[in-house]
Amino acid sequence: MDFTILAHLQEDGRKSFTDISQETGMSVGAIRNRYNKLLQENVLHIIGWTDPVKAGFNSYSRVNITIRPTELINEVAKQLVAIPEITFVGMTSGNYDIEINLLCKDNQDLLEVMHDKIHKIQGVYETQTTIYLKVLKWASHNVSEVFSKKALANSESIKAKKG
Repeated sequence: MDFTILAHLQEDGRKSFTDISQETGMSVGAIRNRYNKLLQENVLHIIGWTDPVKAGFNSYSRVNITIRPTELINEVAKQLVAIPEITFVGMTSGNYDIEINLLCKDNQDLLEVMHDKIHKIQGVYETQTTIYLKVLKWASHNVSEVFSKKALANSESIKAKKG
């Protein structure tokens, strides 16, 4: 049920509970209750998504970071999270300790963020930057795609039981 509701809201975040009910066969009350529970449990976040390129952010990159000494990983990660241009921070396995994504106005802005903010953090030992030349799909724009097929199958199952 939750997947079905999330898939419908991902398709159109302003879709009414009545419309979801009509399309899925679930009651409006059940949808409202599940919706409120998803909000309360921080599974669902209501946001307005902005297309970064259309908003003037034309430099998007991934940066892999090696931390030395490794005891500083958590502190470095905490400082990285506070940098507004960083849109993703994850601790990784493999050759690097942390991976980040940066969204900047242009390459000059990227250079300044790297030089003035990231490289100045104690423990940042080495960085490897990959600039995305063209983004074909933004993850935050279509998160529910991963489970939308499951949701549609669930919706069909609910309709069949009522039908």
